[in-house]
Amino acid sequence: MTIEFTRRVMLGALPGLGLGGVAVAQSTGSRIARPTDIAAYLEAWIDTYGRPTAKVMLNGAGPFSFMVDTGSTTTVIAQRHVATLGAPIVGMATVAGTTGVAEAQVAMLERIEAGAVNKQDLRVAVLPDANIPQMDGILGADVFAAKRLVFDIQKKAVRIEGSQRSARTSSRSNMRVRNGLLAEIDGRVGAVRAKLMLDTGAERCIINTQLSEALRKAHPRLVRVDGAQLIGVTGHVVPGEHIALPEVEARAFAVDFATAVVADAPIFSLWGLDNEPALIVGVNLLSRLRSFSIDYGARTFDAILMPA
Repeated sequence: MTIEFTRRVMLGALPGLGLGGVAVAQSTGSRIARPTDIAAYLEAWIDTYGRPTAKVMLNGAGPFSFMVDTGSTTTVIAQRHVATLGAPIVGMATVAGTTGVAEAQVAMLERIEAGAVNKQDLRVAVLPDANIPQMDGILGADVFAAKRLVFDIQKKAVRIEGSQRSARTSSRSNMRVRNGLLAEIDGRVGAVRAKLMLDTGAERCIINTQLSEALRKAHPRLVRVDGAQLIGVTGHVVPGEHIALPEVEARAFAVDFATAVVADAPIFSLWGLDNEPALIVGVNLLSRLRSFSIDYGARTFDAILMPA
């Protein structure tokens, strides 16, 4: 049996763009002012790679530390835990990540518990320990779909709650769920309108070539530096270009300074975003918010900015 799963990215280190000094991003009204040090806000999360983690119980054992990845449609477990948990291998899967695809085993978990989640008989992809060395697994949208995720940046915590969907919240929906699982909002990067994919599994923002070319025309003086690499959990590498973005704005927030990697990554095609400007919003931008929530049931995204 072969099942097609979608898995996200682990990004290589971001070289400096020539911006020195040390400062923390400050909020000004409804937007965040430009910091003078890119590195000042990249280490907001508790795990080594700078991405949000949650405590998860598997088959009654644990807790295990799983990265909460809103860019992943499928939950993943590290190979080292399969035998210990007595999780049988039930087939193979094609794991499709940002940079390419790879074959992976599929294991069956009797139960997975995390916050408001309590699921039985869940099929999960198994990845080699070397591909996810700093975590026990990756929590995907197959587990938290229809739930509400609340990310507290300052407390470095993630809560999985029941959706707040109601007649009142449905009227203020500001988010779509692409392919049934991926959180998407409308936004603007400088003068260019774009689709923004909210991806807590991405350490840094990624923009597709369509958005890059639109920004080249609208903002020709943006700083661009060659030499970026996207290193996926499948082991594939995609070359790219670092770019200092103009203001990124959505209904819930506006950030005056952010950086991204420009790359012709296969994930854009997989998500149907290869023909329009699109930005994968990574943790380097999201961690500059005080907190944010993604409610898959109510189709809402809310954010609170850092205090001044």
